[in-house]
Amino acid sequence: MKQRFLGRTGLRVSELCLGALTFTRAGGEAAAHRILDTCTEAGGTFIDMADMYDRGGSEEVLGRRLEGQNRDGLVITAKVWGR
Repeated sequence: MKQRFLGRTGLRVSELCLGALTFTRAGGEAAAHRILDTCTEAGGTFIDMADMYDRGGSEEVLGRRLEGQNRDGLVITAKVWGR
């Protein structure tokens, strides 16, 4: 997968960003893990996350999948909603 610079930051990310909004609704946690694995195996390094995605459930799914793995090559965005 092609890599691009993120704005003027000098940070390189994959051309496509994996949106994790539906990780808890994508057929269960095992399916979400397969989606993430498929993305990273194809060269994806950019993951979109937010605390409001299933009230933090998507963050938990992602965290369990990445636990104990080398995450240095990933860029995980975080958004916060509300007060």
